[in-house]
Amino acid sequence: MTALLAAVSGLGLAALPGTANAAGTKLSIEAQDTYYAYQYGEGPPGDGGLFLLELNLSAPEGTKPLAKNVKLTIDATELEGKAVITGAGGACSHQAYVYTCAYTSIDGKTSVQPFYIKGAKGTKPGASGDIHYTATSSDAGTATATTHAVVGGPKLLTQREKAIADVTPGAGFDLTPAVANVGPLAAPRGIGVKLFGEEGLKVAEQYSNCHYRPMPQPTAYCTFDTPIEPGTAYAFDKPWHFTTSNDLMYATINYSTWPLGSGNPWEYDDPADYTVTGSGPELGLKPVSASGFPDFGGFVEVSTTQHADYRAIGGEVTGKLGQTVPVTLGVKNEGPGSMNLYSRPGQGSGTYRVTPPEGTVITKIPFPGEDDDHACGAPIKGTRTYECEIPDIFPAGDTSELTFYVKIQEAVAHPKAGSIEATGRTDFPNRDNHPENDSAPVTLTITGGTPSASPSASPSPSPSPSASASPSAGASNGGSASNGGATSGGTSPEGGVMASTGAGALPWIAASAAAALAAGVAGVTLSRRRTRG
Repeated sequence: MTALLAAVSGLGLAALPGTANAAGTKLSIEAQDTYYAYQYGEGPPGDGGLFLLELNLSAPEGTKPLAKNVKLTIDATELEGKAVITGAGGACSHQAYVYTCAYTSIDGKTSVQPFYIKGAKGTKPGASGDIHYTATSSDAGTATATTHAVVGGPKLLTQREKAIADVTPGAGFDLTPAVANVGPLAAPRGIGVKLFGEEGLKVAEQYSNCHYRPMPQPTAYCTFDTPIEPGTAYAFDKPWHFTTSNDLMYATINYSTWPLGSGNPWEYDDPADYTVTGSGPELGLKPVSASGFPDFGGFVEVSTTQHADYRAIGGEVTGKLGQTVPVTLGVKNEGPGSMNLYSRPGQGSGTYRVTPPEGTVITKIPFPGEDDDHACGAPIKGTRTYECEIPDIFPAGDTSELTFYVKIQEAVAHPKAGSIEATGRTDFPNRDNHPENDSAPVTLTITGGTPSASPSASPSPSPSPSASASPSAGASNGGSASNGGATSGGTSPEGGVMASTGAGALPWIAASAAAALAAGVAGVTLSRRRTRG
C-alpha cells in the first residue's frame, strides 16, 4: 500500500532552498471529528476501510511556501483491542498502533492514507477511542488534531425515487427525498445532504439551511441538526422545486447523505463555489416509515416531452474510376431538444447507417483517435452498410460528422445512390417529429480522364473471421473533436478493403490495425468533426 500524495492547492514548488516562508504560513491537519469504522465482517472484504487525512499548508496570497522536513505522527493506541489496523502508506512506517510519516517537503494540500481499519472480532458497536495527530516541520510550525473513532455507526440509506416523466419543457416539478438509519448507532449530531442535478435543471434557492452552487450543475448542501436514531426514517418536510430548460430531454437528480462530523462533504467541492444561501425558511425533517429503503437509492430519472429532430447529412462521391475519394457524412440535431445521455447505460444518443453508392466501396472507416472511441463498427454482415454512433452529448444545433474514404470501383450506368439514415435510441428516444429528413442520399459522379493516384492504402490481409460483432462504443463528447489514425481491412464481398464480419467494432479494428502494421501499410487519416450552428 502506498500513500497518495496529491498536491492540489495550486501553490507552486518554486520556493528556493533557504527562502523563508512569508508570515502567516501555517501547517495544518485536516481530519474528520468522528470516524465510523466497519464492524468485523462488514464493509469491503479484507482489511476494512482506507483511513484518510490531509496535511495542508496555507499561506498569504501570492506567496509560494514550502514546508520542509515534515514529520506526521498518528497515534491510534487507544484502539488497540477494539480495532484492527493493517498496512502502511508508502511514506509511513509503524510500530504497533503508532504510525510515523516523513516528507522532505510539502506544498499545499497533501492526502495521507496511512492504513486500513476495521473493528476487531467480537467488538461490539460503539467501542471507541481517539486517534491523535501531530505534524512538525522545520519552517512552518507544528499542527495537532484528534479524531474520535467508533466501531460501527449509523448506516444511512436513501429512498429509491419514482421516475418523473412527461414534464413540459420549461416547466417545474417537486422532489421530496427521504433517508433512513438502518445501522446500529445513531447519527447524534444530525445529517448533511448533498443534492445535485444536471445542466438544464435549476433548483430553487429557497431554504436558509442550504447553500447552493448555481452553475454549471445545480447543487445544494443542506444540514439538519435532528439526531437520527437507529431504525428511524425521515423525509424533508418541504419539497425541493426544480425547473427545466426548454431544450432539456433527459436528466438525473442524485442526492446523498452523511452523519454530521464524519466524512468530508467538501472532498470533491470547493465551498467558495456555493455562493448562494437560501432566502426562505429552514428545510426540516418529518418522521416516516423506515421500510422500503434499498441499498442503492438516492436518485431520480427525469424526462420531458421535448423532441429532437435528427437530420441526416448526405453527400456526393466525385472522382475518376479507380480513385478513392473522401466524402463527409453525418447528422445534425435540428432541435429544439438537446440530448445528454453521458451518464446513462448504453452508448451514444443514436446511430446512423451509411451505405455507399452502387459501384463503390468504403475503404476506410473512422478509426479510434485520442478523444474518440470506435465511432463505427465493421460492415453489417452481408452488406456494404456501416453503423456509426451519434455522441452521448448532442445539443440542439450540433453536427456530428465523419469523413469516409470511398473507392470508385466500376462504372455503372445510372448507379443507385447510397444513403445515410439516422435513428434515435429506443430506450431514450429523441422523439423525432420530422422523419422525412432522417435519411439523405449519397450520390456518385464519375469524372472523365485517367484515374489519378488514390489516397487509400493498399489492402492488407483480412482479419480473423472470429472477430466480434458487437456494436461500436461511445463517440466523442464536447464542443469539437477530431480522430485521426490509420486502418486497413480485409477484402469485402465487393472487392474493397473492408471485411464483412458483422456489426462489430473494437476486435475487428484492433485486428485490422495490427495487420496493417505487420504488412507495413501506409496509413490514411480520417477526420471526425462536430460543429455547432
